[in-house]
Amino acid sequence: MAENGVSDADAQIALIEARRSERLAAIGKAKKEQYLKDLEEVDRLGQEHGDDRVAVLKTVSFVAGLPTVVVVRTPSPDEMKRYRHQVRKSEGNFEKIGGAKDLLGAACVIYPDESTYGRMKQAWPSIHDNVGIEALRMGEAEGKD
Repeated sequence: MAENGVSDADAQIALIEARRSERLAAIGKAKKEQYLKDLEEVDRLGQEHGDDRVAVLKTVSFVAGLPTVVVVRTPSPDEMKRYRHQVRKSEGNFEKIGGAKDLLGAACVIYPDESTYGRMKQAWPSIHDNVGIEALRMGEAEGKD
């Protein structure tokens, strides 16, 4: 125990927590700056497509150089028709059904661009699953009373 009543372990913990806090603050600042850029696009796309015709999926973590969101638009009737046709053709094959969902999701991503979205799929390997599900959700009715 040190002279001031603080153990060596306590001092090391405080140092590590301070370093970590600084890193998290820097990440938070960078994430906020990126989100501001993303939000400008979300606003523009909402005006273009209709605010209730787009969905915004937020990432759970931050990767420098990548957006913090993906914007998915409501599928067109033709896109939903193609999706349904592919599902019916799949004869219950889950891989083919998943492929149909993936194609629908890819068609409905309106932000970011395709190349950036590809890098996002590397950083968050299951993000496209969420995008496909959201595209399907955007094309359905809410439910019944």
